[in-house]
Amino acid sequence: MKKWICLLLCAALLLLCACAPPSEGPENPGTDPGIENPGDGEDPGGQDDPDDPVGPAVTYYTNPVFEPIFADPTVIRHTDGTFYAYATSDYSTWDGENRASRTALIPIIKSDDLVNWEYVGDVFNASNRPNWRPASFGIWAPDIIRIGDTYNLYYSFAGWADAQNSAIGVATAPHPEGPWTDHGMVVDTPTTGVQQSIDSFTFEYEGGIYMIWGSYYGMFYIELTADGLAVKAGAKAVQIGGRTNFSTYEAAWLTQYGDYWYLFTSHGNCCEGLNTNYYVQAFRADSPFGPYYGEDGKPMLGSGLGTNVIRNNADFVGCGHNAVIQDDAGDYWIVYHGYDTSQPGTVDGTNRRALCIDKLYWDGGWPHTQDNGASSGETVAPYILPAEEQSA
Repeated sequence: MKKWICLLLCAALLLLCACAPPSEGPENPGTDPGIENPGDGEDPGGQDDPDDPVGPAVTYYTNPVFEPIFADPTVIRHTDGTFYAYATSDYSTWDGENRASRTALIPIIKSDDLVNWEYVGDVFNASNRPNWRPASFGIWAPDIIRIGDTYNLYYSFAGWADAQNSAIGVATAPHPEGPWTDHGMVVDTPTTGVQQSIDSFTFEYEGGIYMIWGSYYGMFYIELTADGLAVKAGAKAVQIGGRTNFSTYEAAWLTQYGDYWYLFTSHGNCCEGLNTNYYVQAFRADSPFGPYYGEDGKPMLGSGLGTNVIRNNADFVGCGHNAVIQDDAGDYWIVYHGYDTSQPGTVDGTNRRALCIDKLYWDGGWPHTQDNGASSGETVAPYILPAEEQSA
């Protein structure tokens, strides 16, 4: 009798244990709830871990993302989520490998993910090419901004040996693909006193439209009219970089990050094939109008050289003339041209400056690519929301 009572008690205890609620603890037994995720740093723009992007799916890319030529890129995101990039006019095969090489007057490419790009056309053609400077002048270094419902595309109109006659013009369109209407000159050397008036970056700040521009004779800013088509009445060029009539950089790009404004600039010579030593430095300021300083405390207005962002490595050289854009995880990406060292330095007689991208990391408040160079091989790609979520 006692034996059966013991068996019944044991069965009851087993049943109680099976029905009892689980003990409290972390949902994932391999994660300590008291420790922050290893990717959660002080980066307000997104992830610090290059292998830990935000989002449900990880994708990869390999530099270059568009080749063989796409020099001096600028990039903007359309309201439908599509990215558009524009480049210096150049001679290459733009329509595909089976088409003849030709000069594209500011080629346009588009992408849904910053990685896979498709050529869609040119800003100008033989019938609407600007003619307010000599035909021998090149149309370089585009700069795109959306003002209201209009896209303003600024371009440098210049010759290598004629800094005094260089200028920046503007064309407008209702859509990033055009059609484009040229409005002629915005700034030049005679009207502003800025020699080598090229390489603009145009931005909106507190209701005003401003342009930063200049090259190896100094970097300047000026206020434009509300539509961005001309210099505002009474506005004067203000120097923010270099010494009087001299600097070591060009190709400005302005980005706000945290409490600071960062001015990216390109140094060195852009166009010597695989011997090119072109690289990107950054300065920062409390205001978009400066004064700008490098990490070493030296001012940009003077002899300061800034803080290195990207430079030559074994895989890519001549990395420069950049844009900066964010993905949907909030991470910042530098978009630039570079020479792939596994390829010839030129193609069709033109410098082979292909389009590359890399994530920016912010150490101590200063931007740089991984190891301060261009990535090679498979690299974690920008995170872009699915199309249905972008429109939600």
